[in-house]
Amino acid sequence: MNFNRLIQAWGRVSRREQQLLLGLAGLLLVVVAYTSIWQPTRQRLEVAERQYRQQAELHARIQRADPPQDLTTATRPLSVRVNDSASAAGLDIAEMEVDGDSLRLVVSGDANSLLHWLDQREQEGAALQSLTLEARDRVLEARVVLRQ
Repeated sequence: MNFNRLIQAWGRVSRREQQLLLGLAGLLLVVVAYTSIWQPTRQRLEVAERQYRQQAELHARIQRADPPQDLTTATRPLSVRVNDSASAAGLDIAEMEVDGDSLRLVVSGDANSLLHWLDQREQEGAALQSLTLEARDRVLEARVVLRQ
């Protein structure tokens, strides 16, 4: 069927039928647009919103959760933990003596690093029984007795 025949057939249809057919075509276009464009887009948006809410809830749960305790750190002896942390902080341990549950040591290094390191040991649960600080040639030396 060529285009001219289609135009002639359209012309033979009454004006009222033409309007009904145009209305039906418009309605069909709206239905197709809704089912192929709007509805899938809306569904994807709902899925994205649901995933966002789940992620936000998971994030909130993680923020509320207690930080996991590092069992390997908690079970290691105080002397090993002190030695590892002092090395990591760039401090030198000149003497270390274990006496029951106490640990006597002489640590030296940069004043800021040494004081920060001592603070960290206390925050991790080691009690400072005694502390003597002495400045020697731009280095701070600490004689410390720690108890677990």
